[in-house]
Amino acid sequence: MAKSPKDGATAEESEMPILPNFTFSNCPIRTSLGVLGRKWTLLILHDIGLNKINRFNQILETLPGLAPKVLSTRLKELEAEGFIKCIERQKNPMVVRWALTQKGEDTLPILMRFIAFGSRWYPDIVFPDKTPRSLSELFTVPEAKKIIQGYT
Repeated sequence: MAKSPKDGATAEESEMPILPNFTFSNCPIRTSLGVLGRKWTLLILHDIGLNKINRFNQILETLPGLAPKVLSTRLKELEAEGFIKCIERQKNPMVVRWALTQKGEDTLPILMRFIAFGSRWYPDIVFPDKTPRSLSELFTVPEAKKIIQGYT
């Protein structure tokens, strides 16, 4: 059997399915997308987790087209599912601020992979100069490097 020059696998080995060592009751992708797959959710998590935008009106400003009612619904869903928590709630003046929980922090490498994918495969839309870029080129601060470590 001939080996593939790319990965050393035989042709038959590369056709084998990549299966987990355990049986799932439910597909983990489908389960994760229950909340994360809803429109605007990943962008809201991106704003709160990476951009450190944590107030309702600030999130609305950064996401054109997002209706206040939808944002309110998504924030309630994300809080109910344990992705975010309210860290400040004042009545007068009305101030509500959000932060990621540990579960929410665990979405950051996923978001980074989306950034990597878009930066590589859609540079003509993502960048003014239309040049593809890697995560290591995009993010040089230590906090970002910690998030992407092992995901590049």
